[in-house]
Amino acid sequence: MLGMPTLFDKISVLSGMGPKAREALYRLDVKTVRDLLFYFPFRYEDYSRVKRVGELVPGETVTVHVTIDKIHARPSHRSSVKVTEALVSDDTGSLTVKWFNQPFLVKTLAHGRRVALSGHVDERAELVLVNPRYEILGEEEPVHTGRIVPIYPRSGVVGEKRLRTAIKEALGALAGLPEILPASIVEAETFPSLPDAVQAIHFPRSEGELQRAADRLKFDELFLHQLLFGKVKEARKEHEAFAFPINEAHLKGFAERLPFALTPGQKRSAWEIVQDLAKSHPMNRLLEGDVGSGKTVVAAMALSVVLAGEKQAIYLAPTEILARQQYQSLSGYLSPDTAALLTKADCLLGGESLSRDELRERISSGQPTLVVGTHAVLEENWVLPNLALVVVDEQHRFGVRQRHQLLSRGEMVPHLLSMSATPIPRSLALTVYGDLDLSIIPERPKGRKPIATYCVDDAQETQMFQQIRDEIDGGGRVYVVCPLIDPSDTLGAASVSDVAQRLRRTHFKDIPVAELHGRVKSKEKEEIMRSFKSGNAPVLVSTTVIEVGVDVPEATVMVIEGAERFGLAQLHQLRGRVGRSDKASFCFLRPSGSLMGTARERLDAFVKCQNGFELAEMDLRFRGPGNVFGSAQSGFPDFQLATLGDVLLMKKARDWAGKTLQDDPFLEGHPTLRDQVQEELEDLHLE
Repeated sequence: MLGMPTLFDKISVLSGMGPKAREALYRLDVKTVRDLLFYFPFRYEDYSRVKRVGELVPGETVTVHVTIDKIHARPSHRSSVKVTEALVSDDTGSLTVKWFNQPFLVKTLAHGRRVALSGHVDERAELVLVNPRYEILGEEEPVHTGRIVPIYPRSGVVGEKRLRTAIKEALGALAGLPEILPASIVEAETFPSLPDAVQAIHFPRSEGELQRAADRLKFDELFLHQLLFGKVKEARKEHEAFAFPINEAHLKGFAERLPFALTPGQKRSAWEIVQDLAKSHPMNRLLEGDVGSGKTVVAAMALSVVLAGEKQAIYLAPTEILARQQYQSLSGYLSPDTAALLTKADCLLGGESLSRDELRERISSGQPTLVVGTHAVLEENWVLPNLALVVVDEQHRFGVRQRHQLLSRGEMVPHLLSMSATPIPRSLALTVYGDLDLSIIPERPKGRKPIATYCVDDAQETQMFQQIRDEIDGGGRVYVVCPLIDPSDTLGAASVSDVAQRLRRTHFKDIPVAELHGRVKSKEKEEIMRSFKSGNAPVLVSTTVIEVGVDVPEATVMVIEGAERFGLAQLHQLRGRVGRSDKASFCFLRPSGSLMGTARERLDAFVKCQNGFELAEMDLRFRGPGNVFGSAQSGFPDFQLATLGDVLLMKKARDWAGKTLQDDPFLEGHPTLRDQVQEELEDLHLE
């Protein structure tokens, strides 16, 4: 191209960006030079060690600067693969180089040409470089060899070299890249400038420079994230909500009617929620508790406050099974004639069936009612004129956009209580759910016994099934969880259909075995769960559809097939389906095969630990930050570089965002940052 590119030029101005390359990158939302500069590598190969041929040793990854002495292409002796073979040299010796299925290199790397070759030194009959990266040596700094080389996500027809070359050319536009962070933060944290960080993330001169660049760019993502949360949090304070003055006599009466004593964590969390409900701006709180910690009764206390105040509430569950179950639980805590169940299959009030029109008429009249259902209740736009509280079970399925959309439901905005049984270390929860205030129930209710957990190999299987039969004979129920619905030759993992058939043929010939998975229709799921609860089919072989919230107090055994395929947090959720009464309960882990290394270490740790918060920390260490929360999403765009493992950067970003908004609530002193925050809010429809 003529002259330097600018940030908002189309990528077509860059070398090699023809129609096919442009189309491929456009599909990745990379349209401008700036977009390309922020298309970051996902890993690197270190070819920065440059050696002479005579210094090479087998097994190392190096770069050599050599001359092509001979080069030719030939068929392989054993297959149809074409082998391009070259003899290269420098003043210390000669070296054989081989490439596979790249016959065009005979023309590209002609006799006498000086080249840089980067790759792994192999030892066969002699030292050989196999499939090395190559680059013609010239006056310019190398891009593809002799350095830490960036590797980018696959982008269709755009080859690595073409993409790398285009990005190198795009660096000429960095002079026009405005700084986003306040200068005080850059200086205090000794961050590189934004242009320097972008240059170094693509073409670092050293590992240290790469780390500093990555920290700067991760911080930018986290800082923006926290500013967005801060703005969303502030937006709630501008809205009005129904206020419920604290009535200690009502709260005391509710607690005294319970058949158990509240734990300290339940009391503390309930008090924090009741204080929020007394305010005239909407609550936005996350109630986090380990499996079986008793979050539902805390939510029920909040719902009782709203119903006693003659207002309406919604309880949203992630599945119809859980909605039905929670309807029954909440009806026991509250006045039954105020609780309604609304799903595709059911429409109940006070335990009695009624038509959807009848329920709609009651709700639209404003009578105090709790509607229990799935998230479809919001999507169907049921009108609740006195809606004062929305409780969301399993918070991670309800992102910041959905939370924010509640603000537009009317003149009076409902209070929001989100609940999560996925334990998250507090430092991460404050970041992942930064627009929410946080309450934690750290302990399990009194009387709940630890769940005896064992890792069972094939030699111990007979003993395990004898113990399971004893539990069934004593009135217990048994979950058997499998990773797959149907058999798979490639994955080699246990499937629901295979395991159920095997159990019917062997250990449970005389015991009914039910099957449950995501493809089962709602009505049939309900019938299967009813049969399991009643004991007509005391063994339920299932996928992880029973992972969240299913409450069968008679269930005393959990068997997890292919246990090594699950994260510790998910294993803990599954284990939490048993141990929900005062009976002794058991969890048996059944690995797919013999376990080695980290897989064995993870399961051994799970056997010993019953605390979900500790297991979440372990999962972070064992599996890496990207896998801990599975589908958990904050609702904002995914980070490019930052991960949930960047705890120290998260804390810094949260602290700096709080200070920045406190000192300059409207970011008037930071117009570039203000514009970017506003743009993000508009993109997310949160403006």
